[in-house]
Amino acid sequence: MPRATPWNCCEALCTRCGELLPIILLLILACDLSAQKPLNVILLLADDQGAHLSALGTPGISTPKVDALAESGVLFTRAFAAVPSCSPSRSSIMTGMYPHANGHWRNTITPKLTAPDSDFGRQASRVDQVGIHEYITTLPEVLRDAGYFTGITQKFHMSPPWKFPYTARDPVHHDPEEFHRVVTDWIAEAGDRPFFIQANVSPPHRPFRNQLKGFEQYLPDTAGLEVPADLPDTPELVSDLQEYFGCVQLADACAGRIIDALRESGQLEHTLIIYTGDQGQPYQRAKASAYYAGLHVPLVISGPGVVTGTSDVLVSLTDLMPTILDYLGLPVPETVQGASLWDLLDADPANDRPRPYVYGEAHSHGPARDEHYPTRMVFDGRFYYLRNLMPGKSHRLPADLTDVTPWGNHAYTATLDAAENDPVPYRLLRELEDGRPAEELYDVSVDPTCIRNLIDLPEYREARAQLAAALDTWRVTSRDPEDDPLNILTRQAQPRQ
Repeated sequence: MPRATPWNCCEALCTRCGELLPIILLLILACDLSAQKPLNVILLLADDQGAHLSALGTPGISTPKVDALAESGVLFTRAFAAVPSCSPSRSSIMTGMYPHANGHWRNTITPKLTAPDSDFGRQASRVDQVGIHEYITTLPEVLRDAGYFTGITQKFHMSPPWKFPYTARDPVHHDPEEFHRVVTDWIAEAGDRPFFIQANVSPPHRPFRNQLKGFEQYLPDTAGLEVPADLPDTPELVSDLQEYFGCVQLADACAGRIIDALRESGQLEHTLIIYTGDQGQPYQRAKASAYYAGLHVPLVISGPGVVTGTSDVLVSLTDLMPTILDYLGLPVPETVQGASLWDLLDADPANDRPRPYVYGEAHSHGPARDEHYPTRMVFDGRFYYLRNLMPGKSHRLPADLTDVTPWGNHAYTATLDAAENDPVPYRLLRELEDGRPAEELYDVSVDPTCIRNLIDLPEYREARAQLAAALDTWRVTSRDPEDDPLNILTRQAQPRQ
């Protein structure tokens, strides 16, 4: 794998006798000097983007920049966030841990990126009571200690802020040219230091129209769009979906200009680029829920030493931290629960070793008790098993999944209005809010929107038992003893004995 070790192409000769010194010097000059440069990382993290790319076969949209990235690297078709909410998902990426284990189980109040440095230190005037444990070492901490320049854009959203020490912060969130400027400036500021940039991109987070103001050219034609089966096929919904996909295409444009900045600075061939989303799209039974659409995200990884191809292996975003550190030749903290993907990146994807399961969870989007709905998930590539830990409890959806003002969400009202003509989405919405069964099982090979619950059908008894047993084992090994999120330990100084 690539390492930031100089002269590695001549290392073998250097161990031989001194009489070869003139030859060695000539060989050194002939070596590819790019191997001497330290490796950099760009993590492009789109806000609320489900697994929608033209490279993934999504109808009606075009994402040429990320598609080109996929052609030069590995496109993962089965990548899953650990949790379907912004703060805990981002913290799970930066710790390589599941929220129930790192303590960051819900969205948290954090400083804006324009806030003074004091708001990101231990003397901060406002710190959320929920956050990762103090004893956990985060990716920004490892990179800081290794001498990296680190930057973050759009929003912070991780708690407590001093556990995520970035060198630079900028609130740029949806303008491709501004992303180009910021990344260009940061590369210059990094100088001789290697850099890590967490390029958070705001679209496709709601409100879509705010994101698209001035960028209407990214709206796709509605004729090519397909409405998911768990949403009503009405003009109101199609218009909302058009804006969502317009934002996906705008996020693609932002990624393209960031890649341009790398190319123009001469750093493209020295940089690992990762493109993904923090959770599923902002629709009911997606964002803020552990259903397939809530956790399934795009994932593309490209860079020096990475092969090209498509991988169907089950992967988790908890795998990104160990992958990055493995790639850079830096130690992986013992607390990390994810596994490095490097063995999938430096060999023919056709020879990928399958992983039997991927896991996920949901606790609550916000702090209010009526938003709590704890769920655990395990997926084997075909069957998607959900265990609702407070079955029957009502669940209030986050405001951006229901409100026209200020969030511009027309999907929720479209579902209510279509109750008679399109009863299936209405039934699913009522179940989502009014109470779900203790267990759910879906065959996503034929039912990717998880409409038909197979849990009580005798022909699926074996699949149910296998996945339930796998989930039980994972809950033990990942240290997940609590059903009620209020009992999850958070921001502890030392591990629980």
